[in-house]
Amino acid sequence: MGNTILSFSDRVVIETLHNEKRSLQYIADYLGFSKTTIFNELHRLNGAYQAQLAQDNFEKKVA
Repeated sequence: MGNTILSFSDRVVIETLHNEKRSLQYIADYLGFSKTTIFNELHRLNGAYQAQLAQDNFEKKVA
């Protein structure tokens, strides 16, 4: 199982496109990640996706 690391700017794009009601496949193609990566990122926070909160959680996990 690979490990994909998204940058903060990737997360902002995900948040923006998700709020525009773009499909998972559209977001994945736009960023060059798999649809599964985008799905997992959007569901990581169990609610409304926020790029800053996702980034903060990632940084706590890595530290």
